Amino acid sequence: METIVVKIENTYVAFAHVKKSGDSFRVLFLKKAALPESLIGEEAGKNPDLVANFLVSELQSGEFPVKNLSVHLGGGTELFTEYRYSDALPDPARKQRRQQSEEALLAAAAAPLYRVKHYSYDGTDSGISASAVLAADTFFCDRLGTVLTKAGFTVTIIASSLTAFAETAKTVSGLGERVIVLCAEKKEMQAALLIEGRLARLARIAKGTDAQDPVTPLMPYITDETRVVLCGEGANDPRFTSRLKRSGALDVVSVDPDMTSSADRIELSDEIAHQSGLFPEAFAAAALAGEEGEPVYFSETRDVKRAGAGLRAACIVALLVAVFACVLPPATLTVAERETEANRSRLETPFYADAAAKLEQYRSLVSEYSELLEAEAALPGRDPSHADILDEVVSSLLANTQILELYYEKGKGILADFTTKDAETFDKLKDAASRNKEIFLYESKLREEIDEDEWHIQIRVTLVPSAREAP
Repeated sequence: METIVVKIENTYVAFAHVKKSGDSFRVLFLKKAALPESLIGEEAGKNPDLVANFLVSELQSGEFPVKNLSVHLGGGTELFTEYRYSDALPDPARKQRRQQSEEALLAAAAAPLYRVKHYSYDGTDSGISASAVLAADTFFCDRLGTVLTKAGFTVTIIASSLTAFAETAKTVSGLGERVIVLCAEKKEMQAALLIEGRLARLARIAKGTDAQDPVTPLMPYITDETRVVLCGEGANDPRFTSRLKRSGALDVVSVDPDMTSSADRIELSDEIAHQSGLFPEAFAAAALAGEEGEPVYFSETRDVKRAGAGLRAACIVALLVAVFACVLPPATLTVAERETEANRSRLETPFYADAAAKLEQYRSLVSEYSELLEAEAALPGRDPSHADILDEVVSSLLANTQILELYYEKGKGILADFTTKDAETFDKLKDAASRNKEIFLYESKLREEIDEDEWHIQIRVTLVPSAREAP
């Protein structure tokens, strides 16, 4: 099956004409187009019609011979957050953590309705697991699909660009025990950390290779055992590659067709295989699905026509009857009344009665949803940067510790339970962190010495309410 993979990233759109065969594909043609200034970042998510028309224009100018589109949403059209938790955390607490992350992601969302997907990682990093929550504006997905369909294209799926990149990254996980696959562009980056062949962390970084210090956001993932594998245009940027090599990583390489694991899944056609340096771009444009598929916001195979078909039929019949009765002259009113009675009888059959019940249920849900929106608007706002402060404090405090438990409790903040062989350094870091006026940090239980120079410590970190949050 031949398909055009469309990736709508934060600042550009990538197109790949591919021929799929099982779980691999052959790249026949590649194209990249910068988004207009008016559609960069969040502006794209606000203008689905403009985005769709831009895609149509680029597809037509590229003279792609097929009409099947596999669309993948990036930073400007998809919400993303990653949350972490201890492997020792019980299942109920994990579910609560997942729910809290989803609520936090949508708390400041602009649109009223989102399609939310969860993407689970299969690896860990130092005993800490991570997962992702992704969301796409329902109206954006529906409208994008509608406009593209009217232009003559068939949208087979609308999915996440980030999860597609993560699954593609797994093809090079065998290059080492700790591998970072980095899709590097001038204005944005995506990073996947793979430990022992399994996905452990995933990140979307707003600033790209032309940032003043592009390597700094990657430092939390890089150790002297880390191999960095580059794709995207950054793979051919010697200045950026040189900076990465000075980061302390074990090695920095670009993906290429000689990497057997990738070549088994991604192949360049004879027409473009000779073009030097094209494979990193093809790798970045790939959209491989995992063993369990991928989180999909929209799929052509879903039965959208059946849902609400009875409801639409009932409404159409009722509308036609009303219009017909209004415009008929008195001489034919009797005929109209007979037809109205017949239609009323049809509407009382179980098929249409079910449609009426669904209509009533829909109205009830809309009313309830409106009330929830009003209640949400009445709640005090919260500065989202506080989450970054907490993450930064906990990460620095626990840098040289063995974490036993790390989780968030609503109303109680973050609880960290750990052991350390360097209590003196921890105390200094704790004293420094305690001077941060936006947090409150304390040891929630008496520390105990479990071995010579090894201490078991438990701390709790909470936010100091801002002026507008204070009661």
